[in-house]
Amino acid sequence: MIEKVLKTIEKYNMIEKNDKIVMGVSGGPDSLCMLDVLFNLKEKFALELYVVHVNHMIRGEEAKKDAEYVADLCEELGLSFFLFEEDVPGIAKKMGLSEEQAGRYVRYRAFEETLRKVGGNKIAVAHNKNDVAETVLLNIIRGTGLKGLVGIKPVNGNIIRPLIEVERREIEEYLKNKNLEPRIDRTNYEPLYARNKVRLQVIPYIEELFGIDLIENLSRMAAILQEEDEYLDNQCEEVFNQICEVSMDEVKVELSAFWVLHVALKRRLIRRMYFELKGDEYGLEYRHVEDVLALLDKPTSSKIDLPFEIEALKMYNNLVIRKKKPKEKIKFKEILKIPGVTTIEGIGKFKAYVVDISQIDDFNKGKNIKFFDYDKIKGEIVVKNREEGDRFSPLGMRGTKKLKEFFIDEKIPREERDYIPLVAIGKEIVWVVGYRMSEKFKVDKGTSKVLVIEYTKE
Repeated sequence: MIEKVLKTIEKYNMIEKNDKIVMGVSGGPDSLCMLDVLFNLKEKFALELYVVHVNHMIRGEEAKKDAEYVADLCEELGLSFFLFEEDVPGIAKKMGLSEEQAGRYVRYRAFEETLRKVGGNKIAVAHNKNDVAETVLLNIIRGTGLKGLVGIKPVNGNIIRPLIEVERREIEEYLKNKNLEPRIDRTNYEPLYARNKVRLQVIPYIEELFGIDLIENLSRMAAILQEEDEYLDNQCEEVFNQICEVSMDEVKVELSAFWVLHVALKRRLIRRMYFELKGDEYGLEYRHVEDVLALLDKPTSSKIDLPFEIEALKMYNNLVIRKKKPKEKIKFKEILKIPGVTTIEGIGKFKAYVVDISQIDDFNKGKNIKFFDYDKIKGEIVVKNREEGDRFSPLGMRGTKKLKEFFIDEKIPREERDYIPLVAIGKEIVWVVGYRMSEKFKVDKGTSKVLVIEYTKE
């Protein structure tokens, strides 16, 4: 095993003398094998090794035992140990990611933080040959381009994967021979997630049906495509350096230079521009890239949101990809003029008037015009942004709901919530403007006078 890993290290120039390597170690078979192999190569390369373990706060007591196991192992080997405890389910919900995506995000954030802390230069993770095949197959199922068919690269920036040419069965045999007892995450053996289904059901079925070694075949294909992908990346890098203008928080390219490129290079260039701002392409999916291409057929000043607080704009004769500028926090609260027009700078105008119900022939005028039973309104009406203690009874629902929960249900980004105007009486919300009105103030059979509020966004 050690000789095989050493060949992989030399083949991809993964490790050099005096490297300081941060290792991601869960305590499972793969990471335990990687830890043992690199520890055995420590003197050969004069390595400094550091271990990071991330508790995803999903598996309760079992996860705590995993952390204790890795900590004890590091103490025994004399290695520095760094523990991170992250509420992955909470982060997933907050960021609109799956738990798998959020888990990856917090792990690599922990690796990078530790790398900076110890002055390291490389991150080692324990992906193996089976992981490559599973990733390729998953990407095919989901729909992918060339990068998805490459699967997992042996070296990606400062991330190295020493076990990338080792099969899982070889890892299990190595651990058995060395009397190493890994921690086992039982959920890995349950077909709960897409990757588990591919590992436990799809690959064995295909191998049995066609009598092939699918792991080997997919790994070989990925290796071939990786070389072609690297060639296209080099071509893209040349084009990027020639036609893109980079500043601290944005990258732009003249559309006249962009349009003449082959569509394959256009897509790669968009990804490269995103990479320049974020430092990786994680979160940027095929649909995002296609949305950027579609943006260029729209009027100037059109823009779309990309993941991780990045946006793309068509600005005159340029495509601009930039980090979003944080909005300045504001507080507003104005008495609604009835009848009259109430203007709130930066938010918009509210025209309000009262009419007899017989004058209304259509109550469906869109999201920015709403009708309320005027006689149900007792007290001063204001237009404001959210405050602690706000109550809301969304139309069609019994009882009240926390405004925060309503925003979460409507998938309204956290950074936009302070800018959504609320028509309210004290803490009682009458209308979350642009979204939903209150059940308590709706027009019904007993309504005679109707309050009409028309909102024009600034």
